[in-house]
Amino acid sequence: MSGAGGGLAGTVDGSFFKAPTWVDLKKPPGHTPQVPTPWMTWAIKFVTTQSLFYSPNLVWLAFAVGTYIFFPYNMEEAKVLTFGWLSTRFSLNMAIMLSYYGFWHGTLYLAQWANRKFRDDSAPSLFNLAHNVWYSTLGTLQYTVWEIVFVHLYATGKLSYVQDREVLTSPTEMIKTAMWILFIPIWRSFHFYFAHRLLHVRVLYKYVHALHHRNTDIEPFAGLSMHPVEHLYYFSCLAPSIYFRTSPFIMLWNGIHLLLSPAASHSGWEDHFQSDQFHYLHHAKFECNYGSASLPLDHWFGTFRDRMKGSATYKGEGKDVPIKQSPFKASASASFNAYFLASSAVLVLVTVAIFENIDSMPVVTAFTLSFGPILIGSIIRAIAGDSQPYTWPFHKEPLLGNLHQSFGLNLGCGVLFSVIPVYHFVLASFNSCGLCA
Repeated sequence: MSGAGGGLAGTVDGSFFKAPTWVDLKKPPGHTPQVPTPWMTWAIKFVTTQSLFYSPNLVWLAFAVGTYIFFPYNMEEAKVLTFGWLSTRFSLNMAIMLSYYGFWHGTLYLAQWANRKFRDDSAPSLFNLAHNVWYSTLGTLQYTVWEIVFVHLYATGKLSYVQDREVLTSPTEMIKTAMWILFIPIWRSFHFYFAHRLLHVRVLYKYVHALHHRNTDIEPFAGLSMHPVEHLYYFSCLAPSIYFRTSPFIMLWNGIHLLLSPAASHSGWEDHFQSDQFHYLHHAKFECNYGSASLPLDHWFGTFRDRMKGSATYKGEGKDVPIKQSPFKASASASFNAYFLASSAVLVLVTVAIFENIDSMPVVTAFTLSFGPILIGSIIRAIAGDSQPYTWPFHKEPLLGNLHQSFGLNLGCGVLFSVIPVYHFVLASFNSCGLCA
């Protein structure tokens, strides 16, 4: 897929502030047709490591390496989960998040180092920015919980892991770790597509993902501005470290990728590092481009839109209507607020149970956190009513169709990729997961 620049670390002519070479600068921003990358080309880029070194992945990898070296995990300290340790690690992650997201917001919206905004008739308001920073902060907090629980599980032997000395002394472990470093961005793309599709199923969109879509004209902090339940399923991408014996660095590399990658891709501009017309179209048009430009999954499933107007590739149900300028709104219905309170209570109670090791009913606790948000949404939707069918906006897809059109396949993959790992992670926290590493 034509996407980020093809130079080292995703730059264009050595610059972080130039449009990708595939962009036609004679056309308005967002109007250059994107061309899907064939699967074979994608595979070649993976095998030759171009997908790591000649993409933004290299920048995020540098952040992960620096964090792992200068702020190492203390396995002795990690044997006991404490809120003091959570606070310390949260402060570090907040500093990383705010500096990276702040850099992109500052250079684009304050210093204006770019020139091609997708929508030049609007800019984020102070309220819009504050809203996005707040929910990005909640996302960083939840990532920190995932991170320190992982390290605690390593330190207490509840999850097996590869120690640093093994990586440095064993050629086999060194090669395995290198392969995991290459694999994580690919896994991220697969996970994001199916988890994102799941979040667009009516019950989760209405009460969860709609918060992220308050941003139609996006800015960097919009990238991590999500409902806490969306953060839960988003960070379930850490799944490889649940099921496979890997180095703690692989968990951190995956986590830093999750934490930082949404920033520049949600910039709202076309001419800079990781500029993302592909995902901008998703926010602007809503029912298209569920994945990322790095994998042709949307093209495979018929949800790929290649430009702002007159797409020749889109086969979904969305309409090609003009985008109207409107003020940012954060108002919510009573049912949305009821869901927010109920689901947040579940998140807090299960987190406390993990920290305090209250493991009297581990299976119930794991099921409550993983599937509870879907059940709560279904109950509130049944009480409050809804004008749309449960499967909207995929209601015209066959339940069991072919590989290119199947609501059931996408739903199953969404649950498998994003809900089941949460279930097993909670079980691992209580040392009750037979499938975990």
